[in-house]
Amino acid sequence: MKKLLIILVSLACLVSCNDFLETFPKGQIVAKTTSDFRLLLDNADTRYSNNLSQTSMYVDVVSDNSQVTLETWQEWIDQRSHLKQLYSFETQVWLPDGATGDLVWKNAYYISTLVSNILDELPRADDNLRLQYQLAAEAKVHRAYAYLTLINIYASHYNEATASNDIGVPLIENPVELPSLERASVKKVYDFILDDLLSSVDDLPDDVSRQFVHRPTKTAAYAILARTYLYMGDYEKAALYADKSLAINSFLYDYNTIYTGNASSDNLIGLSRTSDQEILLHKTTTKGGHLSEYLQLDTISFNNLYSDYKIIDTTTTINYDLRRPLWFSGLTENGKLVSSQPSYVFSDGSHRYSVDNDFNVDYTPITTSEMYVTRAEANARLGNLQNALDDINTLRTHRFLTGSYTNLSLSDLNNNQQDVLDEVLLERRRELYGKDLRLFDIKRLALGVDHILGTETKSVPANDSKLVWPVHYEYLDLNPEIGQFPR
Repeated sequence: MKKLLIILVSLACLVSCNDFLETFPKGQIVAKTTSDFRLLLDNADTRYSNNLSQTSMYVDVVSDNSQVTLETWQEWIDQRSHLKQLYSFETQVWLPDGATGDLVWKNAYYISTLVSNILDELPRADDNLRLQYQLAAEAKVHRAYAYLTLINIYASHYNEATASNDIGVPLIENPVELPSLERASVKKVYDFILDDLLSSVDDLPDDVSRQFVHRPTKTAAYAILARTYLYMGDYEKAALYADKSLAINSFLYDYNTIYTGNASSDNLIGLSRTSDQEILLHKTTTKGGHLSEYLQLDTISFNNLYSDYKIIDTTTTINYDLRRPLWFSGLTENGKLVSSQPSYVFSDGSHRYSVDNDFNVDYTPITTSEMYVTRAEANARLGNLQNALDDINTLRTHRFLTGSYTNLSLSDLNNNQQDVLDEVLLERRRELYGKDLRLFDIKRLALGVDHILGTETKSVPANDSKLVWPVHYEYLDLNPEIGQFPR
C-alpha cells in the first residue's frame, strides 16, 4: 500500500497543478515493474477522489429521469449550484460562487492522463511480458471508457454525416508532450475510443473472478464496444459485440431471490461489487456524490415508467415489476407508494451493496442487463423483431414477480417494427435507470426534456445545445483554446 501511495502522489500532479493538464515529467513515475503497474491499475479505493473507477456524476440531472421538487431544487446551492442551473436549462451553469471545478471532467482527464503515462512507461517493465501486454490493454479500456463518457457529456451526439466537423473534446494522446487542448472532432474522439478498445481485446482475459471486477476483461471490452457502436448508430456491430459479451457472461439475477421478507429496498440481500455476478466492469460516481440526490421521480412519472402494479386496497399494492419496490425508496412493506417523490436507492451502501458499506460513492457498473437491452435495440432496428423480444422477455422474467409476467409476442405489438422498438426503448430506460446514461439516450434519440418546478415547466426541445454540459470556466481561463460549446 505504501508503494501504491507513492505512485499515486507522483501522478496526482497530472491534474491538480496550476494548469488543467500540467503533466508530471517523463520518466518520473515511480512504478518500475509489472507488479508496480498492477498496483496502479488496481486502484479502486473510493476513499480517494482520483481512481480508475470514478467516472461520472449528476449527468442525468439534465434528463427526464430527474424530476425533483422545488424544495430539492432550492437546496442545490454552493458546490451544487450548477445542478440547479443544469436542471432548469440556464445559459450560465458554472457560477462564481458555485463549484470550484467539475469533478466529472477532472476525473475523466485524470484517467486519460494516468493511462497515457502508464502506456508511455510500461514498456520498461519487461519482467513479465504477458502481464505487460495485459496491463496495457486494461489501461486502454479505462481510457476509452473515460473518453466515451466525456464525448457524450460535453459534445453533441455522434452523427455520421457531421461527426468530422462537430466539435468534441480535447484528445490527449500523449500528455508528456504538453499537447494543445483544442477540441478534436467528435469523429476523431470516437475513432480513438474504438482503436483503444479493438487493440486491447486480444490481450485481455475472457473474464475475472468477482473480486477483480474492476479489471477490464474481454467481456467488458466487448460491452463497451457494443455501447459505443450503439451510440454511433452501427446496429450490426452493436449486436455483434453485445453477443460476444453475453457469450462470456449472460447472468441475470432473478429479483424474486434477492430480498428477504416483503419486497422492499430495506430487505435487499446485500451484495458487494466483488460478488455481484451481473457486473462486467466496476464503475462508480465521483466521490461524495449520490444518485438519490437527483434521480427522483414524481408519483405520476414513476407510475408511468414502472407501470406494472395493482392497487389492492388503501394499504396494499402488488408490485409486479420488482424494480419498483427494490430500486426506490418511498414504498411500504406492503408495496404501497407513499412518497410523492420516489428516490433511486438501489446502488447505495445501505441497500443493494450494503456488504461494502461504501458511502463515498454509488455504483454505476457496466452490466449484463445493459447488453440484453443493447442487443434488443440493435435487433429491433435491424428488423430481427423476435430476437429483440426474446431478450426483453428474458430480462422481464427475471425482474417481475414470479408468475406475474407473460411473454410478449409479436402479435401483441401488431407485428410492427416501430412498436417493438418503442417497447424495447421503454424497457431500456427502466433497466438502465440509475446508471447515468439517460442523457446520452435523450441526445441520440432526439428527445426533448420537460422539468416541472413548482408552477413552472422548464423545457428544451430535441437536439438543444443545453443538453450539452459546458466546460467549467476555470479550465477555460487556463486553457482558452478548449473553447466553450455554445448554449
